Amino acid sequence: MLVEWHDACLFTGTHTKEESIQKEMGLFKSLGYMISKDSTTTRLAFEQDDGGNYRGITLIPSGSIVSIKKLISCV
Repeated sequence: MLVEWHDACLFTGTHTKEESIQKEMGLFKSLGYMISKDSTTTRLAFEQDDGGNYRGITLIPSGSIVSIKKLISCV
């Protein structure tokens, strides 16, 4: 799966109000195996072994998701 989602960003330094208003959330793209998705949390894994176990798990706030695309295997 390819999940596009917004996450918080920190902009250090001093900024005017106008500069601050122009700042935007970070847009991230995560690839992985969809473990589960509910109203709070979407869980992706970087790897899955032959036994169905996962490794490298990312938790994404479900409300921050912009899109989810299913990827097709070419193997």
